[in-house]
This record gives sequence, C-alpha cells and structure tokens, in this order.
Amino acid sequence: MKIIRYISVFLLTLSFTGVQAQKDVVGFLDYGLNNAKVLSQKYLMPQSKMISSDLTMNLESTAKVKHLGGIDLKVGLNYAFVPAADYLFNVQDMISAGELTDVTLDDGSVVMAPTVAKRYLQGQSRPQLGYNGAVTEMPNGTDYNSMMSPVVALSVGIALNTEIGISYMLPNGDDNVGSVTMYGATLKHSLKNYLPFIRRTPFLQLALVGNYSKYSSSTDVSYHGQSGQELKIDATGYGGGLLIGMDFPIFGFTGNVGYSVTQNTFSLDGTFEGLPVDGNVESPELTTYDDGFLNFGVGMFFRFYRFRLNANYSYGFYSAINAGIAFEFGN
Repeated sequence: MKIIRYISVFLLTLSFTGVQAQKDVVGFLDYGLNNAKVLSQKYLMPQSKMISSDLTMNLESTAKVKHLGGIDLKVGLNYAFVPAADYLFNVQDMISAGELTDVTLDDGSVVMAPTVAKRYLQGQSRPQLGYNGAVTEMPNGTDYNSMMSPVVALSVGIALNTEIGISYMLPNGDDNVGSVTMYGATLKHSLKNYLPFIRRTPFLQLALVGNYSKYSSSTDVSYHGQSGQELKIDATGYGGGLLIGMDFPIFGFTGNVGYSVTQNTFSLDGTFEGLPVDGNVESPELTTYDDGFLNFGVGMFFRFYRFRLNANYSYGFYSAINAGIAFEFGN
C-alpha cells in the first residue's frame, strides 16, 4: 500500500540523523593491539549498550494475541539514547589499575577521554598517551549518542492462542553510516484462558513473549591512510517476559517485564600494517560484550478502525522508545 511506502521512506530519512559510522576507533592501534582492545572496550561500550537496548526492546503495544489467521502489520521507529554518564571514561584510572601495558599519561591534568558517544570540540584537550617512544592524542568520539532504527514488523495468529512475528530494520545505503542489517522473530502466547479472573474480564490480557534478534554492520575505516579495512559489528539478543494489558475498542495499555541476554562482538577486518611493537596484524577482534539484564516497559495505543497508533517505552541498559502505526486484519 502507498501509505506504508511513504511512512517507510519518512522513517528511513529520520534514521540517517541518528546513526553515524565510528571510524576513529582504529586510532587505538597506535598503543599496540592488546592496549587497543582494552581501550576499545571502554570507548565502544555505549554503542554496544544501545544495540542491546534496541535488540531487546518490547515492540508489543498490546498483550492481546491475534486469533487464528489474524494479522498485524507494523511500521515504526526505534530510538535508543546514551545517558550523559557514559559520555567519558577515565584513562588515568585504567593506567593506575594496570589495565594498560607500557602506556603513560603525558599530562596528568587531562585524564577524561571521550567514548563514541561524545565528540570533543576543536580546542578541547584529549588525553595524550605515551607508548613505544611516541606520544599521541587519544581518538575523538563521534557524538554517536542516539540510535534510530526504522522497523517493519508482521505478526500472525496461529493455533493454540499463539502469535508469531518477524521484524526487519529497513536498510540504509548511506556511505557515511555503513551497511546495517537487523531482523528478529517473536513468539507470543496468551495466558488469559489459564486464569479465571482474567478470563472473566474481557478487557484484561496476559501473555508470555519470547524474542530473538540479530544485528550486523560493516563500516569502512582506515588506519593511517591504509585501504581495504572495515569495522564489523555482530550482535545477537534473546529475551523473554510477561505482558499484561488492558485492551479496549479504541485504546489500550500494556506493561512488560522480562530478562534478556545479548552478545555483541566488534572486530576489524583487513590487514593493519605498522602497529607499534605488533607490526602487521590481520583482522583482529577488538572486544566482545556478553550481558544479561532485566528489562521492563510500558506501551499504549489508539485504534481507528483498522489502524492503530502505537507508542512503547522500554528500559534495559538504556532507555528506548518505539512509535509507529499498525494495520490490523482480523481479530
């Protein structure tokens, strides 16, 4: 339908303002591969937490399960953002704790380094680190402190009071943000018939929900002008939880609580030549984040005939919001 295409194009345009490629992380290789892995773990953590929040956020604005053959087609935008507390990290603390090898701080008055979420303005001093006889300024951040993802989701009611769904992030072709793919699957099962009080109350809904999501991206990077190099991200999320809601003819509310597990791996692809001490290295892995966390959220909708306006708020690592429109076919 034309309206779906127009909404998709609009959401895709918005997403370009919120996704930025992180190219400066290769600058940490100037401190040797092992130190680069330790520094990258601090630097990239906000990006990893945003991805985890996006992968595991609740897209269900209603706890009601579709009847057999019923269809929901949703088009929306996911938005996750980094709190200011994760904009910087203290490199002096890392040196004092022995996390870095043979690295010195050149100026003890400048110890706070930007993460990927914060870009220092021209004239702002970043820590200068000494390694292998050279002193260099640490890489800058990119102001990548929010992540917007346009998503299309389809849910279908099947037998036994169960609903299955799939979701897909609309691809972008902007060279500045790299190639990004995200998709997922959801299984929702109604508990309404198991509990007499809820079964006797038409507007109350209760369901179990489980989800699986996958995220991958690749971005061109360059270490001192070298070519054929990329930063790759591979992320996987699993989650499960409980949905409870009130579903009325023209509006409704829902709440959810659950637990999620994510694994996010950041790696470099290509040959990186001339590292201090290490020499040439081939496709090194930078860091992997393995996390498990509680998440909760609330949602609401307004229904107009077969159209439903949805809005959801979720909190896992970070706050995340989903808003969009759904088209309902069948009960």
